[in-house]
Amino acid sequence: MSSNNLRIIYNNLVDPPTSTVSASSSAGSTPVGNLKLDSKSKLWRSSTSTTTTVKAYLVVTVSSSIIGGVVLPFSNLTSSATIRLRGYTGTAPTLGGTVDSPTFSASGTLVFDTGSGVSACPYQSFNLYYTGSTPTGANTYAFGGGTYARAYIPLGSQVACTSLLIEINDTNPSKYVEAGRLIVGPYWSPKYNTSFGMTSNYKDLSTHLRTESGDLITNRGTRSSSMSMDLKYMDTGDRSKLYEIIRGGGLARPIFISLFPENSDDYDLEQLYQIYGKLPQLSAIQYANFLQYSSQLELEEV
Repeated sequence: MSSNNLRIIYNNLVDPPTSTVSASSSAGSTPVGNLKLDSKSKLWRSSTSTTTTVKAYLVVTVSSSIIGGVVLPFSNLTSSATIRLRGYTGTAPTLGGTVDSPTFSASGTLVFDTGSGVSACPYQSFNLYYTGSTPTGANTYAFGGGTYARAYIPLGSQVACTSLLIEINDTNPSKYVEAGRLIVGPYWSPKYNTSFGMTSNYKDLSTHLRTESGDLITNRGTRSSSMSMDLKYMDTGDRSKLYEIIRGGGLARPIFISLFPENSDDYDLEQLYQIYGKLPQLSAIQYANFLQYSSQLELEEV
């Protein structure tokens, strides 16, 4: 199986009521609890640093689980941002320090560590949208802003843990970091990758109005993305897993899909073909021929 076959995080370990998320700092109106909500207008933002060098920690406690990846959709992280993941069993880490110099203390057993320098979003920044002369922030991510930050744990290092320490470092002109969602969980990769012909599309609900003087005025609407792909060559095991994902989540539960994860040859391709969204309809699974199955997936961004 190729190391950059498509990956689907279908079971977000942040969602169950027994899981918790804490942060080294939070701005007053943007608490860390917003990372558990599927709403781009409600986000977590760290407190403002005195410099553009920003560091923040997140601690996630879960039932003992294998973790394969962490995704922060709709974030303001720049291409210089890094993420470090540490997994523990036993007592979860505690956070302290100041906004400029956050600290953590860990007494549990460290079971994995990705090490420093894992690039969170090494592609072009999507935070390039403007309202007048002011860059749009996460409060206007519904208009199409926000970058997907991600970090994956290598297959050989994936072991069960009960808490996860996420360290974020960024040189950010905003002097804070923010995100609209936190996704933590195992990922599934099929034996054979998606077929060629996949599509990534952006929908813009803005409307134009031609005035009597001839000017074209735009009433700005929201933007969102969608993606569709074919899985034409699934064996029995992949068919069963896809059926589990479709039936288990249905239309209501979002999933994260990346078609070209960690694609170092072309990181912008990775950015274009990753999405956190919901199925607009349940996908059929076709019995194509002996021991070969196929299906088509389509997702609408949350």
